Amino acid sequence: MGNGYVEPRGARRRIEIVDGVERIRIPMRRNWFLMLFIAVWLTGWTAGGIAAFTQLFTHFEPFLLVWLCGWAVGWVFAGSTILFQIRGAETIVAAGGDLEIRSGATPFVRRWRYRGGTIRNLQSAAPMNDPFGMRHFQTPYWMRSRSGAVRFDYGAETIHIAANVDEPEGREIVAWLARRLPATAMGTG
Repeated sequence: MGNGYVEPRGARRRIEIVDGVERIRIPMRRNWFLMLFIAVWLTGWTAGGIAAFTQLFTHFEPFLLVWLCGWAVGWVFAGSTILFQIRGAETIVAAGGDLEIRSGATPFVRRWRYRGGTIRNLQSAAPMNDPFGMRHFQTPYWMRSRSGAVRFDYGAETIHIAANVDEPEGREIVAWLARRLPATAMGTG
């Protein structure tokens, strides 16, 4: 039967060493319902696109050409959503006193670099919950997250990272970063 205890969940983050540089990789939280829904939707969408291409080649219509451009955008959006669900991750690299955040899945990766000497008030934070429970839906890779288990001040704005972990793991990431960033990153001044 079991011992009756709830077993603690392990850390989502993985520390990796790539080309001699240590980094934290946080995989995206998978939403199995979303992946299944989009896979089924994409099957129908692809069939519709094939039918439209067939129609375009048998009887050219300018509107159909415009519609197929929109179809292609929708297909790329849906396909990339499945790609991000399967392979998407946020990678945190602190090297040379600076910080780099990578978000996405190859080949769709966005990078943000921050000067370590400008980072202030590095701390863990409870990721913001919204009333609809959508916090774990990944921010698109080209946008910075507005919520995360780690935050810091950078100039006149607050940067949030580690959106796919909870606050206790955020504290561990802050401790990891504190050893690799300038001491001023922990201060508010």
